[in-house]
This record gives sequence, structure tokens and C-alpha cells, in this order.
Amino acid sequence: MSRPLIMSVLCAIAAGLPGTGHAQSDTFAGKQIRIIIGSSAGGGYDLFARTIAQHWPKQIPGVPIFVPQNLPGPLSLNVANNIFNVAPKDGTSIGAVNPQIASEAILNPDRARFDARKFVWIGSALRETQVMVASAKAPVTRFEQAFTREMIIGGSGGATNTFPTLTNAILGTKFKIVSGYPGTREVNLAMERDEVHAIGAITWASVKGTMGDKVRAKEVVMVGQYGAKVHPELPDVTHVPSLAKTPEDAAALRLLFATQEFGRPYITSPGTPPEIASLLQKSFMATMNDPAFLADAKQRGLDIEPMEGAEIQALVETLYKTPPAVVERVRAVFK
Repeated sequence: MSRPLIMSVLCAIAAGLPGTGHAQSDTFAGKQIRIIIGSSAGGGYDLFARTIAQHWPKQIPGVPIFVPQNLPGPLSLNVANNIFNVAPKDGTSIGAVNPQIASEAILNPDRARFDARKFVWIGSALRETQVMVASAKAPVTRFEQAFTREMIIGGSGGATNTFPTLTNAILGTKFKIVSGYPGTREVNLAMERDEVHAIGAITWASVKGTMGDKVRAKEVVMVGQYGAKVHPELPDVTHVPSLAKTPEDAAALRLLFATQEFGRPYITSPGTPPEIASLLQKSFMATMNDPAFLADAKQRGLDIEPMEGAEIQALVETLYKTPPAVVERVRAVFK
């Protein structure tokens, strides 16, 4: 057989093998990818997800169409349960979820009908710092005042409810939480109408993206911050985890607060073929480093500090190793 003929045969065989560039280029051609957002429209999670959805397709072979859909609910559990139990296992459904789905799966497996270790963690757009934001007219403007003064908190599920609830139980603060708001946008409006004094927890990135004008006008104040360390832009805001009095208290706070490290995560279904999972993970990180995306994010006031899916997976595995006594203590708080 002549050399040119041999090369032709080999090329034809390679073109038909799975995992080749040609095969991958056809994977999402002509398809839609639903990005299901676990919060109401207009909030920080929604703004992040919709901005990412505008840029992500061009990093995926076949350039699929991304279709953002809102499915609000506490802790993004509606989205997580859908992705785990209902969504197709082919990468065409992606969840933009609250990172607390990981701790919720440990604390309340009856509500969180999934094992967070089994998701395909695609990546996160940001390592988060949650902050408590209050009206400048609120009775509490520094976290330490909450040990002696009551303040009404608007809750929309997720950290807006769980963080102040946990500090009440573990640290002894006096926050009164009014739940039932669809999202942080609605809590913001309630704060403007003086229905509530504050939002119990919202990401600093969301504050800058959706409330920047109020911050600059000093209409709102940062009462406390919950991150793993003090945020460099918030050096004078009380670091709530530092107020823990015992190692057991610190561990109880960490079970919820640690999820901020992957504060804007994206997931897809367990059982997604490895080559599709890898493609989504790599294309997500390529989007996070795309100059056009970064310029768009900057214009919208969105901080970007991405984390790879493998790193999130490792953190989730660590959370599942939390001592049972600590898990039971935190579970009792929310019971």
C-alpha cells in the first residue's frame, strides 16, 4: 500500500474515533444549553449567570445557544434537585446554584435529594465574601451592636436566612428574620420601604453590582462580613467568624460559611460523559479568562476570581467529613 493511501486510511480512522477534535466540534452543534438560575431575576446570581451565558457559547465547539431560565427557591434546591434527578445527562442543562447546596445536602438530605459529591462541578466565577447590609438608619450598623439590639432581617432563602440564624444560635445575636422574599432584589426594595432593616447576607460582589449607588451615597452600611478572611476592600467591617469563642463554635460556623469559597458555582448532572464534563469545565475556565468577558464583567461591576471544578469537588468532599457532632448541632439550629 502506498504511503499516501496509508495516511488517508489512518486519517479516516482517526476522524471516527471518540474524543477527537472533529467529534467534539459536533457535540453541541445546533443545540441549546439551558442555564437554570436558582434565584429570581434581577439579583446578583442572575446578573452573573446571564453575563456568563452571553460569552460562554463561543468557547464551546459547535457554539450552542445558551438559554437562561430562572427557577427561584430557597438555597437553589429546586435547581439542584432538578439537575440531579430530572435533567438529561448530556451537558445540556447547567445549574447556576447557591453554594450552600453542599452544606444543605449534609444537614437536610430529606429536602436536598442529592449527594453534592456526585454533581459535575463545572467551576465557580468567584470566591465569595458574604456581607450583612443594613440601611444607614437601622438600629444596628456594626455587628457587635446586635448582641444587645434587635434588628429585622429580610430573608429570601439561602445565606440571607441561614447566616443570621446561625449567628443567633452560636454567637447570641438578636436578629429577627422575616422570610418569604423571592430574592435579594425584593429584600432591597423592602429595605427601601422600611419593611426590614437589613439583608442578612449577600455577596460583596452583588452589593457592588446591584447596590453600588447606595453604597457610594452612604444610604447602606456593611454590618459584618462572613468570608474565610477579611476582604481587602472591607478592612473595617467586623469579621464574624472571628467572634467564635470555642473551636466547636468555629466548626459550626464553618460548615455554612466555608461554601463562600466557591460562591458562584455551576453544576451539571451526575452521569454526564467524562468527555462532555471535561469540555464544559475547560470552556468555563476559558470564558473566565476571555478578555471580552472580563471587560463586560468589569463594566457591570462584577468581580471575577474563578475556581476550577476539581478544586470545588475537593472542598465538597472535605465538608462531607465534618464531625457528626458538629453536623447535629447545626442541624438542631435549623430544626
